[in-house]
Amino acid sequence: MSGIIKKIFKLLAYLLLVTVVFIASVTGIFIATFDANEYKQDLSDLVREQTGRDLQFYGDVGLTFYPALGMKLGALSLSNAAGFGSTPMIKVNQVRISVDVASLIAFSPEVDRLVLRDLDINLQKNAKGVTNWDDLTAQQAEAPETDTAEAETDTDDQSMSITGAFGGLDIENVRLLWTDKQAGVEYRVNDLDLRTGRITPNSPFSLKLHVAVQSGSEIDAVLDLDSQVHYLLETNRLNLNEVDLKLSAKGSLMPFDPLNIGVGMASISVDPNARSIDLKGLSLALNNLSMSGDINVADYSRSAVAFKLSADTLDIDELLGTPPPGSQVETVEPEVVETGSAEDVEIRLPMELIRSLDIEGSLSIAKLKLQNLWMQQVNIGVLAKNGIVDLKPLQLSLYDGQFDGAIQINAKGKVPRYQVSKKLNGVQVGKLLTDFTGKDKMSGALTAAIELRTGGEWLSELKKNSNGKMSLIFSDGAIKGFNLRYLVDKAKAKISGKKPPDESAQKTDFSALSLTGRIVKGVFKSDDLNLQAPALRVGGKGKANLNNDTVDYLVKAKLVDTLKAQQAGSVDDLSGLLIPVRIKGPFTDPKIDVQLDEMLKAQSKAKIAQQKAKLKAQIAEEKAALKKQIDEQKAALKAAKQKEIEKQKAVLEAKKKAAEKKAKKKAKDKLIKLLE
Repeated sequence: MSGIIKKIFKLLAYLLLVTVVFIASVTGIFIATFDANEYKQDLSDLVREQTGRDLQFYGDVGLTFYPALGMKLGALSLSNAAGFGSTPMIKVNQVRISVDVASLIAFSPEVDRLVLRDLDINLQKNAKGVTNWDDLTAQQAEAPETDTAEAETDTDDQSMSITGAFGGLDIENVRLLWTDKQAGVEYRVNDLDLRTGRITPNSPFSLKLHVAVQSGSEIDAVLDLDSQVHYLLETNRLNLNEVDLKLSAKGSLMPFDPLNIGVGMASISVDPNARSIDLKGLSLALNNLSMSGDINVADYSRSAVAFKLSADTLDIDELLGTPPPGSQVETVEPEVVETGSAEDVEIRLPMELIRSLDIEGSLSIAKLKLQNLWMQQVNIGVLAKNGIVDLKPLQLSLYDGQFDGAIQINAKGKVPRYQVSKKLNGVQVGKLLTDFTGKDKMSGALTAAIELRTGGEWLSELKKNSNGKMSLIFSDGAIKGFNLRYLVDKAKAKISGKKPPDESAQKTDFSALSLTGRIVKGVFKSDDLNLQAPALRVGGKGKANLNNDTVDYLVKAKLVDTLKAQQAGSVDDLSGLLIPVRIKGPFTDPKIDVQLDEMLKAQSKAKIAQQKAKLKAQIAEEKAALKKQIDEQKAALKAAKQKEIEKQKAVLEAKKKAAEKKAKKKAKDKLIKLLE
């Protein structure tokens, strides 16, 4: 039995030796007889026939045979398209590609490393939007479908097939020029280096990439990538592990200068079959800012994304280079578009992209700085589906208070629609304004509720289409910049011709200030302004027009006697009067006018009313005295009349008695006479 096995191994060894000798002999004959330079003209003619371009070789084509069988080309170039100048579209100084000899022996040819040195690529777009590669892509599109089918059939019939293994890429010093005359921009990749390890399906390989980009005379961005790549052939899945990416950018490419980005990931998994990308253990650093979390793209063909991200401290102002409030820095004014008589700004959203979004995620930030405002415990939920983007919840703490709101963007129609709701509770306005503008024109604790709906693609449309309601309640604060009581006293002195009072502190303190109103077509109207201040009560009504950024408010202030003033015997002669104050003009600089004519009318009216009341009281008093006198005279007359009546009654009674006595006597005398 062992003898048979020895014979079999001996036979196999003999066959292997014959095979090696055969391949070596064939390779030797091929190297000795093959002259690749004879085919350069044929290849150039074929390229001209297929593309109309010129393929030029500037050196001999050489062969390599150990450790890999391949070709080494000198410099070559591909001419540019007609109308794009004489500079070649592609030019390379050195190209080398080979097939691994060991794989040939195993009848499974494997491409060894592809080496490119000093590659120049010149890409252009003219003023009409035509690129210098449009002619090449058009010819590919016009190729008959049967060619592809035949090619696939030919490939299937081959006895040996490429396994998919690849010795790797070694590309050094690539220069790319992109000129877009339609947009008026030009970008250059000055230095691109790409190097990989041996690329084998189902096995990881290393990938290193270096890119330097410039748009002017200096480098604008440098990108370095170092990662382990793992391609799974059976599932057509691509995994990147231990990803380390660094990007530094400055200049015209970025809206902020400079920018340094560092990206680290435990893994990136790409599944072309499911069209999914899964990022695990993401760590993102932008300058001094950092963020971490996971992102899952379930289907990149329809923008289906889920994410959960968090950050400790996120300073957007540092990232964007936002200057502190009040600092004198040169700023570039935003481009505006003239529409009619006023300047307008277009706010265009990518409507088609928003309609395609399918996003659900959350972002939490411990501390956030934006527009010089500090916020804490920021929690944002994002849901984008069927053309509607909801930022809800939108919660944060700021300046000793709480913010709770929601924002919705509706991109279903022709123009975007917006819906905003906000609730503030206990926010210290003075601190907020100091950080935001550098000036605390108002202080106090603010509690507010705002609901707003609008739509449009221009700032003017958003203002004009604004509808909603708003309520504001301030407590224990002050309005800085003007003193309402001082303005009243100054107007009073002017009326009386007296010396104006000394200018006091330019602020109006209040214990409570409330205001509610509705916004209709960009105009906020309110009629319930109520301000409670020491020795002052203020009410008012008016409007603020968002369309032209103006305010027109009529405030009526009433001076109230304080206990201290009453005890000193110096009660203000204007106490109780409604003193009109007109606030009118642009938001940034309204005119505050104590209306003297109205004040005089009110004062005159009050004096007339006072005189009328005094006269009325005097007349009433005189009427009462006269009535008393008349009543007394009536009583006296009645008493005298009664006395006279009694007297006459007594006389009549006496006469009656006398008559009766006389009649009795006469009757007696007559009777006596009869008796006689």
